Amino acid sequence: MSLGAKELVKNVAFSLGSPWVDVPAASASFTFTDSLTAKEIAALTHTPPAAPLGFTNFLLGMQSPGAAGGAYEIRALALTDAPEGGVCKPTAGL
Repeated sequence: MSLGAKELVKNVAFSLGSPWVDVPAASASFTFTDSLTAKEIAALTHTPPAAPLGFTNFLLGMQSPGAAGGAYEIRALALTDAPEGGVCKPTAGL
């Protein structure tokens, strides 16, 4: 996965994820490239949340073409981690 011309992570094993990487909290374009063929397989533009919150980019394969038809495709989706406000703060005794 790249952010602009900068490679952030590579050779991510299926379902294992990658190390955490710092990125600016500004609108950015993330590009996902197949490690074997070097072909771009998906792209996503979004604004990451500001620290201390993090986010995870997911690749979703073979999504339904929907009612309009068309080809199946790989899609990228960004989700904010712990969107309720950051660190887990459980109440004692629960």
